[in-house]
Parts: sequence; structure tokens; C-alpha cells
Amino acid sequence: MAGRAARQGFWSSLFGAAPTHDRFSVTELHQLHSVLLRNPVVTDANRDTVVEVLRSIAELVIWGDQHEPNMVEYFLTENLLAHFNQILQQRSNRRGNVAMQVLQTLSILIQNLRNQQTVYYLFSNNHINEIVTMRFDFEDDEVLGYYVNLLKAISLKLNEVTVQFFFQSGGPRPASFPLYTESIKFINHRDPMVRTAVKTLTLNVYGIQLPAVQQLVASHPASSYFSELTTYIAEQCQVLDRLLSSWDVGSPQAQGSVESSLAEVEDLLSYCNDVLTTGVEGLQALLLNCLWRTVLGPVLFWPLIQEEVAAQHIATFALAVPGSAGGSSSSGAALASAGGGVRAAAALAGPAAAARPLQRGSVGPLCSLYCFERLFRAVTDERLLAVLVSALLGGAAVGGQAGCGGRPGAGPCEDQRAAAAAAGLRWQIPQPLLMRLQYSPAVYRQALLGMLRGTDPLVAAAAVRVLAALLQSRAASEEQLELIGLLPERRRKQRQLLQALVGDSPLNSQVMEPTPHVAASVPGVASAIGAAAEECAAVLQHQPGGGDSGLMQQQQGAAQQAGAAAGSVSVCNGTELNSRNSSGSGGGGSSHMRLSISEAPGGRVAVRLWPSARPQQGAQPEQQPEQQPEQQPEQRPEQQPEQQQEQAHQHQQPGPGGPFSNFPQHQHQHQHQQRQRQQQLASHWEHQFEEVVSSLLALLGCDLLPPLSLTTLAWLINQLLSVGKGGAQLSSAQQAALAAAVARQQAALQAQLRGRWCDALVPMVAAEWGRSRQAILRLGPGSVHVAVQTWMQAVLVQELGWQQGVGGSGTPGEGPDSTAVAAKEAYLCVQAAVAVLQLQLVLSDGDIPATPPCPAVSEGDVRRLEVREQAQIGLASSQRMHCSVCFSRGQERSALFAVEGLPTHVKAGTAPDLSLVKPAVLQQVAAAAPVCLVADPGSTPETGLVLSVAPLMGADAALDQHHPRWLHVQVRPPLRGLLKVLQASHPGTVLLNMQKHLVSGHWVLSFPDGDRAASAQQHVEEWAHRMRAVYCQLLHPLLSIGAGDGSDAGLAGEGSAEPAVEAAMADE
Repeated sequence: MAGRAARQGFWSSLFGAAPTHDRFSVTELHQLHSVLLRNPVVTDANRDTVVEVLRSIAELVIWGDQHEPNMVEYFLTENLLAHFNQILQQRSNRRGNVAMQVLQTLSILIQNLRNQQTVYYLFSNNHINEIVTMRFDFEDDEVLGYYVNLLKAISLKLNEVTVQFFFQSGGPRPASFPLYTESIKFINHRDPMVRTAVKTLTLNVYGIQLPAVQQLVASHPASSYFSELTTYIAEQCQVLDRLLSSWDVGSPQAQGSVESSLAEVEDLLSYCNDVLTTGVEGLQALLLNCLWRTVLGPVLFWPLIQEEVAAQHIATFALAVPGSAGGSSSSGAALASAGGGVRAAAALAGPAAAARPLQRGSVGPLCSLYCFERLFRAVTDERLLAVLVSALLGGAAVGGQAGCGGRPGAGPCEDQRAAAAAAGLRWQIPQPLLMRLQYSPAVYRQALLGMLRGTDPLVAAAAVRVLAALLQSRAASEEQLELIGLLPERRRKQRQLLQALVGDSPLNSQVMEPTPHVAASVPGVASAIGAAAEECAAVLQHQPGGGDSGLMQQQQGAAQQAGAAAGSVSVCNGTELNSRNSSGSGGGGSSHMRLSISEAPGGRVAVRLWPSARPQQGAQPEQQPEQQPEQQPEQRPEQQPEQQQEQAHQHQQPGPGGPFSNFPQHQHQHQHQQRQRQQQLASHWEHQFEEVVSSLLALLGCDLLPPLSLTTLAWLINQLLSVGKGGAQLSSAQQAALAAAVARQQAALQAQLRGRWCDALVPMVAAEWGRSRQAILRLGPGSVHVAVQTWMQAVLVQELGWQQGVGGSGTPGEGPDSTAVAAKEAYLCVQAAVAVLQLQLVLSDGDIPATPPCPAVSEGDVRRLEVREQAQIGLASSQRMHCSVCFSRGQERSALFAVEGLPTHVKAGTAPDLSLVKPAVLQQVAAAAPVCLVADPGSTPETGLVLSVAPLMGADAALDQHHPRWLHVQVRPPLRGLLKVLQASHPGTVLLNMQKHLVSGHWVLSFPDGDRAASAQQHVEEWAHRMRAVYCQLLHPLLSIGAGDGSDAGLAGEGSAEPAVEAAMADE
């Protein structure tokens, strides 16, 4: 009975019902303790015994913590933890099984003990600290794993009380925290589990709200951890850059390496974001400083700037930095273009900037963009994201035609410059960070948007993902998205409507919510007074003649100070803000406004601005010529404050004239100027938005953009332009760009109808329709896996562009198989056409139909209808021709040549009108796989035994130039083989698998004479022509999208499909 209980599993005995046997008892624990006492020194002879005793002690103590308190009491009073420490004091026990068992035992105890007092005992007496500081055999990955797991288990128990057992401060020695300082040494360990444990531990430490702990982790030498962390991030980005630059997509190992490297970069960036969100100011400043110095500059920003335009960028930056001694922007550009170079352009920034060497990025622009994308997806800290976005996209456009009347190369208009300055005031970058950028945000914005219009599809695809990730970020505010031109049209209209509603409200009354930063007895007084003072200063400043800004600032600061020190609401009542008119020639004048403060329901503070007709003491009121002195009411400063407050309260509810009825001209002028500023801002935002959208629409015409990036691009454009179910309201330029992209894709699709894979177009369109629709309407850019798949596609598409120049002949040794190249071209054409045409549908109609516009055909449908080898089929004498064929050297044989597998409607001999065909029959037509075949005569008349088949649409029959009796027939892989490759491949590997599995062949058929050979060639071409006409009709709904007859025209008849057929047959 006792032996069976001893063999019982640890966890089942731990969490099961309390057993009645003697194994789980104080006596058993005492016996185990006696074994430890008899073996104070661990040798090879007793090592296994000590390991088993340690494991059993942990099991009994945890069970006793839940069922028998006396066992825990024995563990505490006998100080068994000291024996653990004593065992590890022997250096030989810090490796191997003994070290692993001690560390595992401590981890299990810490994780599973429920009684807080027991946990306090474990952490007391400094035993854990001594074990933590021991030098174990960290070259052994198992020992290191148990050690780091122990540190993580301890950190999960840390709070303001338990941390006192590990944090040593006071006395002559400096403060120490071994648990933290020992763990951060493994932040760059090769084992990802170790790095994860270190990150978990540090975050738990940063969450402890003790000033002494926060001061230690933010001071030297513990602060060097952040330098090591950011250096490790930069090193991982450099590893990623080497992988991306290698273009090694041929092996699964290479794909896995890129994905794991990109995931590691994102995980590290997410960890930095978690550190920033802990709220520890010292850590935030320290980490941000290290990030800007090591990662954000060299890895993210600097690589985006190309070498050949560095001089112009420095000149732009010098003019953008406040206080620089540069000249005009035109002189800077002229200096840069005149051969002055980087150093001459840097001289515009002054001597210090000219002496500072220009630093270059440590990675390429492609790696920078992928890191930017993962950073935007990882960052949830609004302040960090705001700075990053302002630095990357916050600059005004320079050099575009959309700025000032369409002048090529012109900068923004003056009102746009003013609007950009006013709009970006809130998102200004601190000057130290701006200096580390080396270039102005306008330069980085132009660089990023220029990549969308460039010739590198890999970089363009990555830039699209950056913008999509930023748009998906929940930490990005709508105001900043609108400022950089990335706020969707639907949300822009909502903001404009809200601003219009708010703008109609009177400016003379604002109710401010209390803020926690105000140290007044009445919540919210100081902030409300400050806001009202700012409003008052703005109103006074826009009066005729302007105002004395220095006086307004002084009085505004006085009002804020009075509000901050207020002990009651009445302290600041009657505070006056004055504005002197010192600019006119008719003498100085002044305007007066008074603050009125009252407590509103719910604890809020109502701060109102009232006009004061009383002049300042010692000043004479300005008189109009037609105004008589006796008509002016006498106002003296000795008027009682109580009377002022009574008059203010009487006018808290505005009457027909309102509280500003005494000076309506001032209110009208202020409102007019405010509307003017809003119009300037709206014009600036519209320009920024149009710049982004036009760059994205221009990218639709890129020939080598990967399909995954096309769907992301379509998703991004749809998000920016769509306003609801009714579609988008496009400008004429946007409509023209979209129409050009649609026409381009439709022309490419028609060109593929003349290719050797035209029978695969309908199945590929049907298969791609649903995936593309989901990506455009819902998914967006996707995860790390999708990012890596996009990169692989971009590399393979780029290689395809090179293959098209050398792979057309299909001759062995001269390039890739031409059939595989043609299949890749057809696949990419279908992917691009579906994405662009679906974008056209969603922008025009507001939605994409769930059902594809052509019949859905699967690999199983094709298999049921295809003609297979070794099958006996009917061969009428009128449909077959006699020939000779040789499948192996020296073994020529007689055979029958025919074209079979044609749909019934095509066999009838007339061009069918597919608009009258039922959907089931239409699917059979689309799934038909007609072939050219050679067969032996069958066992019965009018039959034949199929020897070999060649798909009709890829046969490309041609007579031999030197032997007219010979007919060359290309043996293309069957349609079902292509569909199997598409079904079994990921988007990133489909092009690679096509190259591997699609291999073509070749027949040479010998006919009795040249006339029969020519007749066989004509027979093949005639049936191929008819089948192309059928495929044109099947794809007609797709080819007619955007043609003016609507996207839901259905299957057109023979007459409507004739232009597409003629276009497809033009080159035959």
C-alpha cells in the first residue's frame, strides 16, 4: 500500500484528496531530513539519493501547505532551506543533476505555496539571495533554464513587501538588487526561453512602486542594461537585414529564419513598449534615449534617405531647425546641386552642424521598413507613437504639384505653410530628438512616399505595409492621422461635422472638467482659469489694432497663478485681463475682460469671460468724434467687488444680445479669423491626404508588385476613401488613376487569354475571389507570417522579371522552363486583376459580391472530366488521324492523333451563347480540360486506348521547317496539376512550387505527307480558337467591370463578348 502511494504521480497526489497513508506525514518529512543530515557532502555515491530526497521534500511541503500545517511548521523550524544552500556551497554541486534538482525544488515551492507566511519565510534569512548570486554552470543549457525559471518564479511573487527581502539598501555600501542585476545579464542569450524569462522578470520589477527600487534600476550600473538591450535590438535588426538582402527563398529553413528573426525584433520592440507603459519616468527617459541613439536613428530613420540626395536633405533640415543660420530653401538646393556636396549643404545649419559627421544607417531601407511596420503594430504608448509618426510623416510636402496651383517643383503655398505650422504645433518633436534625426520630417515623408512611386517593388511593398500598420494602430490619434493625411475619409467627415457643431457654440462660456493636476481647494479651478485666460488673450489679440502680447502673457500667468493658489472660488473672481492698443497713430487704447468663476453642479467649475467697460486706472478712455463726454458712464476702480460679482451673475444666462453684445464687432472678427484658420488647416489636411492617396493609386500600376501587397494596398485605399455602403466620392484625378489601373489589369487579363494557360484563368479567378475579398474588406496587412510571405513573393516576382528575358525558349540549360514562367505570369495577372477590380467594385458600390463573376471550378471537378492515359475512349473515324510517334529512341510506332475532352456545346460546331446555359452546365464547360492525344486502336471499332495526352491550350502545334511531315506539339502540364500546386502552396511559396513541379514536354509526330501534317495543325488551332472564345465569355463579367454597364451585368452573350474575343485572337 505504501509502495503504491510512493509511486503515485506528483501532481495527482498534490491536488487530489488527502490520503490516509503515512507517507504524507511529519514523520516522513523527518526521515527525509535525517537523510540530508547524514549526507552533508554530496559525492558520486550518494548523489542520486540526495536528488530524490530534495524532490520528495518539495512534494511533502507543498502537500502540507494545503492539508497539514504541521509539516510546513517542521520545514520552517528545522530550517531545511539552509540545507539547500549548504549543498550548493560545494562548487561541484552547481552543475549537473544536483544543481538542477535544487533549483527545480525551489521553483516548485515558490510557485505552489499558497500561505503567504510560508513564502515570507522562504524569502527571509537571505538564503535565496545567496543562491541567486552563485555562479552555476551556465554553459549547461538545462542548468541555466532551471536557474532563470527560479528567478522568474521569484519575480512573480514580488510586491512592495516581498521585494524588501531581495533589495538591500542603506548603510555604507550602495544599494543592491541581485535578483535584478543577475537576471539582466541574459537578455541577449541565444535561448529564446531565457530571454523571455528575463523580460518577464524585469517587467515585474518595474511594476513595483517603490522609489528606492525605481532609482536603483534607473541608475548606474543597473541602467547599462538598457544600452545592452538596445544594442541587442540593433544587432537583431542587422541579422534581419542580412537575411532580407540574401534573397534566399528556396529553402524552408531560410523562410523560417526570416520569420523567427522578424518575430524576435517585434517581441523586443513590444517589450520596450511595455517598459515605457510602466509609468516610471526615469526608466522612460533612459530607454528612449538609448532607443534614439542605437535603434531609431541608425535602424529606422537614417536608412530611408538615399545617398545621392543627402545634400539637399541636410539643407532642408538646416532650414527646418529653429535657430539655424541657413538661408532660403532655394539657395540651399542650389548649393547642394552646384557640387558643394554634403559638407557644403551642412554648413547651412551652422558651424556645429557642419563639423558633425553625417551618420549613415546600419541596415538597408527594406529592413528599416519592415522594422517600422512591426514597431507601429507593437507600440501602444501614445507619446512614443506620436513622436515617431511626427518624425516620419509629419512634415509638409515639398516639391509636389498639388501644393501651389500645380507648379512643378513648387513648395507648399504660404497659407499651407502657416496651416502646417499651426496644425503641427501640438506634435512638435523635441529639438534634441530632431537633431538626432539628422533630417527634417518633411524629408522622411518625401522619402517614404517616394518609395511608393519608385521602381523597387520590394521596397514599395514594405512601404505599403508601414502605412497600413500605422492606420491599424489603436494608439494613433485621429488628430495626428488627419495631420499626416492618413485619416480615412469617413472619419474625416465625422470630425468635420463634430467641429462644425462645436464651432457654432458661443465662445463666451466653457465648462471645464476637474483635472487631478490642480492643487486648489475647488477641483479644476486652475486649469479652468488657465484655459479661460488663453481664450481671453486670443479674443483680445484679434481686436482692431492687436494687443500688447507681453501684457496679456503677464496677466494670463497671473490669473493662472491665482487659480493654482485659490482657496475658494471667489479668490479669482473679477480678475481682469487687459490689452493695450499701441500700434495705431491715434493714441493708445485698451480693452478689458473679466473672469467670472462659479461652481457648477457635479463639482465642476464654470469659468466665463465677460467684457469690462471700466478702463485701467490712470488711463483715459478713447472717445469717438461723434460721442459726447457726458454720454459715457463713469466707471471707477473703487467700485465694490460685490457689485461686479452681482452684475456677472445676472448675465450668466445670455439674453437676446448675449454677454458680448457690448462689442459684437470683436466677436465677429474673432470668429472670422478662426474660420479662416480652420479653412487653412482643412486645405493643408486635404493636401496631405491627396498626396498619400495619389501615391497609393500610382502604385496600382506597378508591374512587379507581389499579390499579397496588392491586396494590402487595396485594403489601405479602401479604408482611406470609402465612406459607406454607397461607395466613395472620388475626385476626377482619383477616378482617372483608378480607371487607368482597371484598364491596365483588364488588358493584361485579355493578353493571358492568348497564352498557354488560358484554361486556368477561370479556376484561378474563382479560387482567388474569396481570399482577396476577405483581405480587402476585413483582414488588412496581417501578422509576421504574412509579412514574410509578402517578402518572399516580392523576391520571386522580381526573379520572374529576370526570367522573362531568358526563359522564353524552354531550351534546357538556357533558363527556366517556359511553361512554368507562363504559369507564374498567369497567376500574378489573375491576382492583380482580382485585387484591382475588387477595389473598383468596393469604391463604386461600397461592397464586393461574395460570389465570383465566373463559375467556381475545383481540382476535383477537373479530375472527373479529364481524359486520362490508358483509358479507352470513343474515337470516330472522322475525328482521328494516323501518324507515327516515337516515345523512346529507336522504337517508332503507329498511333492515332485526335483532339478530345471538348465540352458538348463546343463540339456542336457553333460558338455557344453561354448566357443561356444553366449554372451546372456552365461549371462543366469551365471544368473541361480538352487535350491532344495519341492512342492505339481500341479493342472495338471506333475506340482507342490513350497512350499520352497534351493539354490543347498549351499544345502550340507547329510544323517543322525542314521536315514538313513532322508536327511539333508542346506537352504542357495538365490543368489539374497546376490547381494542385495552388491548393497545396502558401502565398509566399506558390511561385517557387510552380517552378519545381510544372515541367513541360515535347512531341514530334510524323504524318504520311505534309498536307496531313498541316491539316492536323489546323485542326488543333481551330479547336483552341473556339475554346479561347469560350474562356473569353466566361471572363466577360470580370472584363466588363468599370466599362459603364455595371459590375453585375452577369454573363454576356456571344455578341457582347465578341470584342474581347477579337482582342484575344488578334495575335493568332
